[in-house]
Amino acid sequence: MDMASIPHLRVIARPLLVISTFTLVLIVWLNLNVSNAVTNSIFDYGSKPSTIQLTVTDSASLPEPISQKTSVNKQDENLSEVLAVNKSSQSSVPYQSSSVTQLCPLVSPKLVGWTNISLEKIDTLRKEADVESIEAGLEAGGRYQPKDCQSRHKVAIVVPYRDRKDHLTVFLRYLHPFLQRQQLNYVIIVVEQSNSSSFNRGMLMNIGFNEAQLQEDFQCFIFHDVDFLPEDDGNPYTCPQDGKPRQMSFSIDYWDNYKPTPPSHFGGVTAFSTNDFRQINGFSNSFWGWGGEDDQLYQRVRYNNLTVARAYEDQPSLVRLVRYRTLSHKKAEPNPERKLVLKEGSARFQTDGLNDLRYKRLNFELKPLYTHIIVDIQPYGDRNISSVL
Repeated sequence: MDMASIPHLRVIARPLLVISTFTLVLIVWLNLNVSNAVTNSIFDYGSKPSTIQLTVTDSASLPEPISQKTSVNKQDENLSEVLAVNKSSQSSVPYQSSSVTQLCPLVSPKLVGWTNISLEKIDTLRKEADVESIEAGLEAGGRYQPKDCQSRHKVAIVVPYRDRKDHLTVFLRYLHPFLQRQQLNYVIIVVEQSNSSSFNRGMLMNIGFNEAQLQEDFQCFIFHDVDFLPEDDGNPYTCPQDGKPRQMSFSIDYWDNYKPTPPSHFGGVTAFSTNDFRQINGFSNSFWGWGGEDDQLYQRVRYNNLTVARAYEDQPSLVRLVRYRTLSHKKAEPNPERKLVLKEGSARFQTDGLNDLRYKRLNFELKPLYTHIIVDIQPYGDRNISSVL
């Protein structure tokens, strides 16, 4: 090579080196920014509010249905198919619309306060209630969830029932608007006992709990007599804390003009977290006829070191918010043998309840205002057989 051409090559090489260096720097810069953009997009997505997930026991860990093993009739076959479809469709869909991410306020702005549940009001509910407006926001089976916010509570209301059609009509037409004003995600489940044996309130409650778990998960359950109506929507039908089941109906019209009932009273309307109700093994199945099952429920709560709570019990001036009006009916004859079962105490707690529940489901129907389950139940083993009519 001619040595004279070297300076010319240097002149040409220098710009090429600068361009190459600049190109390399540009490529590195672009790679870094693309990487950062992807990283930032991931963190931005993760920081967005997501659909609320409930902290409840996984349905996979629930016990198998404990219904009585009898020959399966056509109704039960059809029902099993319906439940299977419902369960599979719900498994991929959150319990609240994914388009609504804002939680409902702690205190609902829709509350109206005290309602005068007079005889005239009851008669209106019985005969002239605007059923269409009550049904308007409901899904089949008496299901409801707010449309403008995500409820903080997912509640199943279980109602034991037999031969109280008039009471049930009033109860449903009154309670649905009441619960909706509290912005709850809820369902009303009515468990009706066939006429083949004496009424067993505790077992019907257990059945309602078991059947609800076959459909979906609930944070809590409120076990509710059909003849109790809360007077003020400031009475919280929200979920109680774990370890603190709530006695709700302790201020009742027939009890000394709303004077608080004794601390051991645990009937009428009670609320449990799902975990607590499982822990105490539910109600006893052994009380046929009137009385006793609520007393033993209280024993189970104490035995498991749970604390019974009462709304506003530390604020006496607000106890008026939790008053209940009761619908009149003929009082049932007490079961004389209930005291014998109560005396057995904790000996029954581990073997008599949810884990020993037997029943035959006769019908399952999603009605406009409630989920209707009809069951046949009979005493079994040493389940107080002599008290059955």
